[in-house]
Amino acid sequence: MKQKIAIIALVAVIVLTSAVVETSIQFSNAKQTQGVANLSRLDEFFIAATKEPANGTSVLLITIDTLRPDHLGMYGYNRQTSPKMDALAKTAAVYTKAYATAPLTTPSIVSMLTGYHPNRHGVRLLWQPIESDTVTVADHLHRAGYQTAAIVSNIVLGNEACKLGDRFDHYDEAVDEPEPNRPHMLERRASRTTDAAVQWLERHRQADRPFFLWVHYIDPHGPYTPPSDSPMDFAHDKPIPISEEKIAEYVREPGLTDGAEYVDRYDEEIAYTDREVGRLVAAFDALELSMPPLTLLTSDHGENMMEGHAYFSHGYDVNDAVIRIPLIARHPSIAVGMNDRLVSISDIAPTILDIVGLPVPTGLDGFSLTVPSGAITIYAEGLDSGGSGGLHRTLIDAHTKTVIRHGRSNIPRESWAFDLLRDPHQKDRIATGNFSATYRALAAMIRSDPDPGGRPTHLANHEHSHGPVAGNADSKATRALRALGYIE
Repeated sequence: MKQKIAIIALVAVIVLTSAVVETSIQFSNAKQTQGVANLSRLDEFFIAATKEPANGTSVLLITIDTLRPDHLGMYGYNRQTSPKMDALAKTAAVYTKAYATAPLTTPSIVSMLTGYHPNRHGVRLLWQPIESDTVTVADHLHRAGYQTAAIVSNIVLGNEACKLGDRFDHYDEAVDEPEPNRPHMLERRASRTTDAAVQWLERHRQADRPFFLWVHYIDPHGPYTPPSDSPMDFAHDKPIPISEEKIAEYVREPGLTDGAEYVDRYDEEIAYTDREVGRLVAAFDALELSMPPLTLLTSDHGENMMEGHAYFSHGYDVNDAVIRIPLIARHPSIAVGMNDRLVSISDIAPTILDIVGLPVPTGLDGFSLTVPSGAITIYAEGLDSGGSGGLHRTLIDAHTKTVIRHGRSNIPRESWAFDLLRDPHQKDRIATGNFSATYRALAAMIRSDPDPGGRPTHLANHEHSHGPVAGNADSKATRALRALGYIE
């Protein structure tokens, strides 16, 4: 309770400043300039602040790779892609303005598990390990006596790639199924992911301990190859001819230039994953737990359909197609229903800590979803598809989305904004006004970033570093990353 009051008080102080956005970002920058190494102080905080045990609430966290919210029934989609997730949503809070911190799996997932934005936790690329002194929510829960487990199905989340496995008691990263169209591309389909998660719940969970289980599904990541037993077979009424050159190479089917067919297959993969999520949630809900559990469902990022610099892809820029995500939270302390509060994937770690009764470290970028008001602005970054070697960065508030593009010098090159009230689909760029508080705050963040162009200094000139991928992947991993579209 004291922690909640402290956060509310902090928000009130920020609101009372004359330049709300700028002040909040300057606070973040002040922490940021101390460097990632100072995050190790959270260890001392934890030891000092957790004399009392957590309250015993168990947690299920589900992440679904490359999932757009506007392709789910709960968000108004007209296809039956998500009946199981829709059923969960009816008993939970559904956030309509939720964002990833990056359109790449690893940076966004690390934000989810730490409560920090990428410029503060330091993970900006795929195959870039988390620093050993960066504390995750799994570390906090483990030290509080929780049993921790993760079942992941994307090669970039393997322990060799990101070192997240070292933070869990049990880390299942069995990515070993040849993808139907590309035998060299290994994955683990949703059915086997659910099998592994249910097996852990039924055979390895210790009934006398609370637990934290994180399950990450690779479906519906491209290439879109729904299995033969997918519960839905969608058919479109009218073809949408598109140029083959606009289709991301790793998704492209030879001779297939009907964009609507790619959308059908993407939706079929969602429907297949939805069925498996339903199995997992049913197994979780069947457990006899001493405390009402917390269930969270989200995505690491979205996916371009026929948008962006390459159709049916992600990883670049900060368009809503790739940074907008679904977020569902079910717990008695969170009101059921649609919620239009601005939220970030970085809110998940503080939410978990808050609900299980552990202190939320001060200075996180995220806020617990139980706190009446959270962030004033939401931050996200994505690699510049224009080839500058830099980033697009955005701050989003209730009315405006401000974007700055920069190169490796971390000096703003171009900027624009969208009026979200007048132009919710962000069709018309407007001038940012270089003297606006939001622009100045974002520009200051960029200039103070220790990573040139958002690329960690020790990787900036690595001869084996490709695009969004750090340079320490071996040849087998490189082949898989190429099949996933991360390396040309």
